[in-house]
Amino acid sequence: MAVSSSSWSEFLPELLNAVFHNLNDARDILNCATVCSSWKDSSSAVYYSKKFAPFLFVSHLSSNEDIRFFDQFRVLSPGKLGFSGNQQAWVCGSTLGFLLTVNASFPFEVHLRNPFTKSVTSLPPLISFEDVQRLLQSQAIFPDSEALKNFVKKAVSSTSLLDDEWVVLVIYNTDRKLAFCRRGDKQWTDLESVASAVDDIVFCNGVFFAIDRFGEIYHCELSPNSPKAIPLCSSSPFRYDSCKKYFAESDYDELWVVLKKLELNDDCDFATSFEIYEFNRETNEWTKVISLRGKALFLSPQGRCIAVLAGERGSREFIKDNSVYFIDGDDPSIGGLGPQNLSVFEWESKQIMKIYQPRSWNCQMFWVAPTNVLQ
Repeated sequence: MAVSSSSWSEFLPELLNAVFHNLNDARDILNCATVCSSWKDSSSAVYYSKKFAPFLFVSHLSSNEDIRFFDQFRVLSPGKLGFSGNQQAWVCGSTLGFLLTVNASFPFEVHLRNPFTKSVTSLPPLISFEDVQRLLQSQAIFPDSEALKNFVKKAVSSTSLLDDEWVVLVIYNTDRKLAFCRRGDKQWTDLESVASAVDDIVFCNGVFFAIDRFGEIYHCELSPNSPKAIPLCSSSPFRYDSCKKYFAESDYDELWVVLKKLELNDDCDFATSFEIYEFNRETNEWTKVISLRGKALFLSPQGRCIAVLAGERGSREFIKDNSVYFIDGDDPSIGGLGPQNLSVFEWESKQIMKIYQPRSWNCQMFWVAPTNVLQ
């Protein structure tokens, strides 16, 4: 008697959805997406509906790092991604779950690498920046590799990289200027409408935004013929505040501005605290967020900043309610040479607990929130 067999790719979508909805680890769902097209479609829908906590990229992860830390967080590292973070390519940040990398040799090619499917999208090389050309001319004998490694401070992408109209916007160089490229461009185009150094950039609800060190917010129109940054006509409570500012996306996709403040406490020591403001698109006004009850916010200078529901399945229950998980210490993208660490700020108690400090002094860490990596 012949034994019938069927391909796993022929499973009914309803059955696949039921199975994938019972997977509690984001890595399992992402692995399922690589099996075949039908699994990819079903697993993608499940992954995005669950809104998992982001992955944590760690540039220098020792083989004997603390196992408990690795179990608590979904960690990405160059060694596990099939390329070296020290010699062949520098990892500079993340957008839409893709890693922005720069080749360590001339002409310093720039790519967006999908850490899950291994696909690669090419962007214009660093050498197309006039600032890089001047830097190499002034250091013809001994180029400053650290300056090139940290030249791009942050990158954000508009939409799926399969879209013909995709755009990538970056903050670059020590004076934190803006530039962008579109599909097929051979060089980066400067966006010169922002007068001050840029603290952060984001693509939210179909719009690019930039915020400078004085709290001025710009709507960035990146048309091929007439790109410009237009000041957002709304008074903000954080205008002229000198603290570090982040853009973040709420769990319901609204735009937040997060202020990271250093204030003197009763012991005459500097203590870190946070304030959050939400932008109302209908009234064009900012409202202070009083609590993160039920949520956790993830902040890092070079990755996507996003709020997720605390206690989501797949987080191994490490997410604390009403908390901010942030990368602290000396940021290498602004010339810092000291160690970074991962800490959590508890909103109600205002207490900070250090979770992890890498053993390597030049370790780089940032959050990676997959959005379009399953395309």
